Amino acid sequence: MIYAYGVTQQGTYHVKNNIVCQDSHRIIKCNESMAIAAVADGLGSEMYSDTASKIAVDYTTKYCAERITSETVEDEILKIIKEAFTLAQQKIEETAEQNGHELDQYDTTLSLAVLRDSELFFGHSGDSGIVALNMDGSYEKVTEQQRDEENRVFPLYFGEEKWIIRKYEKQVASVFLATDGMLETLFPIYLREEPISIYVALARFFMDAKILNIEADGEETVQNRISTFIEKIPDAQVNDDKTVAVILNTDNKPALMAEDYYKEPDWKELKRKREEKWKRLAYPSLYNDEQNETEKTSLSN
Repeated sequence: MIYAYGVTQQGTYHVKNNIVCQDSHRIIKCNESMAIAAVADGLGSEMYSDTASKIAVDYTTKYCAERITSETVEDEILKIIKEAFTLAQQKIEETAEQNGHELDQYDTTLSLAVLRDSELFFGHSGDSGIVALNMDGSYEKVTEQQRDEENRVFPLYFGEEKWIIRKYEKQVASVFLATDGMLETLFPIYLREEPISIYVALARFFMDAKILNIEADGEETVQNRISTFIEKIPDAQVNDDKTVAVILNTDNKPALMAEDYYKEPDWKELKRKREEKWKRLAYPSLYNDEQNETEKTSLSN
């Protein structure tokens, strides 16, 4: 059985500076075993990016929902997702022209997921992203954030040369989509070089049907609970607009990993380790040159 919830909240930075919420999300439950979700983040400096993000999620989810069925073959699903991305961008361009606006004021990211039974198909453009709860119990980043060397985001209008449209290679129980601020809460800087780079306890909170108790509590209760949690995230952690969209198939029962996999990280020790690495950069003469170069490379990635 498919369950889903989604939350979009205006970031505190936007509230303080009288900037509209530029995030959007949409979820369509097609039947008891298939759902489609999308999130989009209008790029912050653009005047009409909130319009673009809404067009992106509304158009692509609707287009896919009208064409993908339980019988649709894999190649056709990927073709439909690509068409949806193409037509959504065309719709954004038409809207800009009709309103007499410059197209570069309508930049947005877009990440879309189709969960059919335990199969995940996705399209991705920009620095939002997708995470999967695999049937083996592991949590895994499905997409990578698309930014250039100057940290500029690749928007939807960059086109199919930059879009990532694929079938995920593993069987999944649930899928988490988020714009960049919320996505990065699952991948804190202190975990980047650890064997497990995802904040599993937090991913589990968002994505595990048992932890959510979604079958018993229902989607609305879970959505309200998640919304309250997101609202309380400190500004120092996320002050941008915040969006998550999650779809789960409770017929898919993921295995449990070893108990240590779910432990809360030792943040104090992780912070100490990172500070030690920065000291190696600041005072290289006190450390082995070869080791210092290794640390420098890892910190810059």
